[in-house]
Amino acid sequence: MRIFIVTTPVGVFALDESNKIVSFRPFPKDPSKIAEKIRASETKIIEEEEEIVKEFSKKKCEIVFSVKKEGVENFEPGNKAEVFVKENLRSLAIEKGIVKDQVEFNELLTKVGIELSKERMKAAISRDALIIQGVRAVEEIEKTLNIFVERLREWYSIHFPEMDKAVKSHEKFVNLVAKFGSREKIEDPEISLLAGKSIGIDLREEDIKIFQLFAQKILEMRRLYEELTKYIEKVTREVAPNFSELATPLLAAKLISKAGGLEKLAKLSSSSIQLMGSEKALFRYLHGKGKPPKHGLIFNHPLIQKSPAKSRGKIARVLASKLSMAAKIDFFTGKYKADELKKELEERVKEILSSK
Repeated sequence: MRIFIVTTPVGVFALDESNKIVSFRPFPKDPSKIAEKIRASETKIIEEEEEIVKEFSKKKCEIVFSVKKEGVENFEPGNKAEVFVKENLRSLAIEKGIVKDQVEFNELLTKVGIELSKERMKAAISRDALIIQGVRAVEEIEKTLNIFVERLREWYSIHFPEMDKAVKSHEKFVNLVAKFGSREKIEDPEISLLAGKSIGIDLREEDIKIFQLFAQKILEMRRLYEELTKYIEKVTREVAPNFSELATPLLAAKLISKAGGLEKLAKLSSSSIQLMGSEKALFRYLHGKGKPPKHGLIFNHPLIQKSPAKSRGKIARVLASKLSMAAKIDFFTGKYKADELKKELEERVKEILSSK
């Protein structure tokens, strides 16, 4: 005998070949719990279904589900038992004491529908959304840092203009201001010599404190930038292990963000990945100005950076091809093949560099 299992918002029905209900397992009346049960039943056998399977397996019955999912061998979408239950669900729910009338049934279905929508919205938002927002945050912080450092340099030059030219490193400049404040207190032989001959104005104590406070806030923002970068790299390795291994985690995160997510990136051609980030140069070329771009964001990849200019175009094409494959593997299969792809990429790059 064949037993058909049909899962509905009110519970799980078991029907024989003549559409007779031979077993029923009700769901809790809580709409959120019902939604969880229905969502779970789409991919695996839930508790109520398992109980029915055990019940009729003992009787040597053939169990048939309406959907294919983990652990299911026999399934027939749209079978006659499923059609029967769906057409008569209102009366069956009342008959089984789940609801007292059609009004209550409609209210239950509405609430369950709302909860299911919430569940599906959560499922639709994957962790690559964290990468996208994280990359945007890092880019905005980087822009702000550059503005703030330039402002500090201009502002501090009122007091010590010579240090602006003497200290090229932004990080060193900010650290000196944050630690010492006044030019007379800077403990650096070269800077101290300049300080003694400076044409800048003298500062009051309140001026020095403000300079130091501003410099300290820049350093705090720099630490935030570094922490966010580490976080983005970690999440990118988790979301796209193959892609991040080939591209480097930070570059991978930027490409995922630029594409709008891993799914969209996986569906792009390798040529699109190669030129991603070079839209302005491509636009100029299409309007008869300048040369066609050979690479976009992937220009920052170590393999391209270390290569001679004449080989970068070919290497960019090969790299983009492998990155495209890695993105597809991450999104569609989830298998780890980065080592294999990386070896193939490095061998191909060697061939390009060795050829005349």
